[in-house]
This record gives sequence, structure tokens and C-alpha cells, in this order.
Amino acid sequence: MGKIYVETYGCWLAKADAEVVRQRLGLERADSPEEADLVLVYTCAVREDGEVRQLARIRELAGLGRRMVVAGCLARLRPYTVKSAAPGAELLYPSQVEGGREREMRRLPRYEGGVVYVAPLQVGCLGNCTFCATKYTRGGAGYVRSASPDDVVAHVREAVARGAREVYLTGQDVITYGFDAGWRGGWNLPDLLERILREVEGDYRVRIGMSEPWVFAKFADQLLDVVKRDGRVYRYFHLPVQSGSDRVLRAMGRRYTVGEYRELVRKIRRELGDAFIATDIIVGFPGEAEEEFVESVKLVEELKFDKVHVARFSPRPFTEAAVMPRQVPDAEKKRRSKILSEVAARVALLRNGERVGRREVVLVDEVDHGLVVGRASDYRQVVVKRGAGDELMGRFVDVRIAGAGPVYLYGEILE
Repeated sequence: MGKIYVETYGCWLAKADAEVVRQRLGLERADSPEEADLVLVYTCAVREDGEVRQLARIRELAGLGRRMVVAGCLARLRPYTVKSAAPGAELLYPSQVEGGREREMRRLPRYEGGVVYVAPLQVGCLGNCTFCATKYTRGGAGYVRSASPDDVVAHVREAVARGAREVYLTGQDVITYGFDAGWRGGWNLPDLLERILREVEGDYRVRIGMSEPWVFAKFADQLLDVVKRDGRVYRYFHLPVQSGSDRVLRAMGRRYTVGEYRELVRKIRRELGDAFIATDIIVGFPGEAEEEFVESVKLVEELKFDKVHVARFSPRPFTEAAVMPRQVPDAEKKRRSKILSEVAARVALLRNGERVGRREVVLVDEVDHGLVVGRASDYRQVVVKRGAGDELMGRFVDVRIAGAGPVYLYGEILE
């Protein structure tokens, strides 16, 4: 059996896809490209700066002379550019992950150890955002393909039985799960989540992946009811707002207003009390005026997001936004990004500070730069010790929150 070195960029769906490819090829994982027979680079096409870094890395890896496969969204969006960087590489598009010409979501990755099992539920989305290249590389504007609920439950059951303690339900837009089956009974996210909790025994936690707000709103009541009833689901929601300006949202092709988004966040917090709300905001979208940027800043302060992914607008090939008039200069995008990031960090610190003094049951799931980190009931990161943490990995520990920063809480383990 040969060995494969895998390097993955982008989202959790990309990580799951890369694992499906590796398992389909039947190769053992190599720790470095030098000891591998095959190098697999699974790429992301969301941002221009990421594309530049990935192409540089692809050139570097191609220089090793190993058989090479470049897969994922950048391979689909920029095939000739990728081939220029690595002339001998084979290209594998997202639709070909399962070995055929179309993505059917009939192959999910098998659990092979670790605290986390990533379960890809679907690909595609119902949106048609003017800045998005992923709709061309994976599907959008109504294209959705979903894994069968039986298959998802079986894979999650096996993973938990063999030691997984966190289950990530992921996808391109996870709330659209089952759209291609008419969202009939069993084929929607709340029904699937409830079935997993009912049929998969064990002490584990489930994280729900990114969801488009306007689709999430359709299922919010049912989904929040499931989350309220079972503490195994993280009270965590990733709902990208992208802008605090209604005019900018229309130009982006988003299908909700700021007011509708605001009411959705308020509903979640009314129903659940404490909940972690993560969002994405793009600054410097074409035509975004200063006052419209300020609206985004004010929305962050008003809704007190727990985490904001701030992104400078990045023109992507074939997208409508790339050729829109009134492109914002890079220096101005950088200025706005800095301001919004500082506001977001200040708000996150205030939110985290409210947790100081509380007791939490934390699931330890990683060691990050010498910090042993776990997840609280709302997926908030809690540092439980410094140094090695092998003896704690995958364990639930009782802690008292003793301190807070904008990213981490700091906990003291209770005997």
C-alpha cells in the first residue's frame, strides 16, 4: 500500500472531501510530502490572497517530483493557472470527489480516530450571491445534493461508538439539507438532528455548520426546539450577515434585510438564553459608502456577536461583483477591516467577560500552541491548562471560568 500526503485549505467540507478522496484511493496517510508516493492538495477559491498562497505552495510541492493531485474549488475555478503551477498534476473537481462525474453524496468519510468526526451533509446552496465563486465550483442558485439520513446516522453512530466526542454537521450551506428531497419528513436538518440524538447513544456533542439566514429562518422554531431539549447540541450558530446595509445586501444578492436578520438573532437569544452567534462581514464591497460601512460597525455593536469573520472584498473570477463599478481601493478596505476587527474583538471580550465566575462542563478537543483547549456548551473556547494535554483529550471536565479574553475563556479545573 502506498502513502499519501494530504494538505487541505478552506472549510470543513473541504476537509471531509479530502478524506473521502484519500479513503477511496486506499492509501495510508504520510506525515510529510517527502515520504509520500502521492501528494493531494485540496484547494479553496473563496479569496484572492488565499489563491496566491495556495499556488505558491502547489509550485513548491510540484518541485518534489511526486505524483500530484490538485483537487477542490481552485482546481475547478482556475484549471489552467493550477496546471501552470504544477504541469504534471492531475486535477480533481469537487463534483468528482466520489469517483464519478457528478457529486451524489453517497460517500461519507469513515471515522479513523480522533476527537472530531466531520459529517458532510450536503453540497450546493439556494443563493446566488454576486461575490461568490463557489456557486460555480460546487453549485448554487438552487443546486443542492444531500446525503441520505440513514447513511449520515450510520456513520455518526460508528464514529461515536469508536471514540468520537464531537460531531460536526457540515456542508456548503447545511440548513438546505434535504432541499433536493423536498424537505420531506426526515430530509431536513431539524429532523436529521433529532434522529441522530435519538438513535446514537453516547456522551458527545454536535456542532451545526454554517447556514444562510433566510433559509435558517424557515426552520428556526423546529431547530431551536431540538437544541433546547438536548444539551448534546452546541448552542452555536454561524449565520453570515455580510453587511449592515440593506442597499449593500441587495447588491450582494442576499435574500434578507438587516431587520429580518436582527429579529432572527433576537429569536435565538430569546429561546436559548446564552448562545454563541458567529457571523461573516465583507468590508469594501463595490459601492459601499462610508456610512454603509458604519452601519455594519453599528450592527456588530448592537447584536454583540460572539465572533465576526471580517473579510476584505476579494474580486473572484466570473462573479458579477468583480466587474461592478465603484470598486473600493485596497487601502480603504484595509482601513475598514482594521476598524471593524477592533470593534468585533472589543464586543467579543465583553461577551466572554460575562462568563467569568460560571461553572462549565468543557469537552477538551485540541492543543493549540501549547494551550489545552476545550469547548463549553455554546462552543466557546476554554483554555483548561498549558502544556501537553493527552490525558485530557476527548474528556469532559468541570471548570470554573476564571478569566476571559476576546478569543478564549480561561478555566480552572474543579476536582
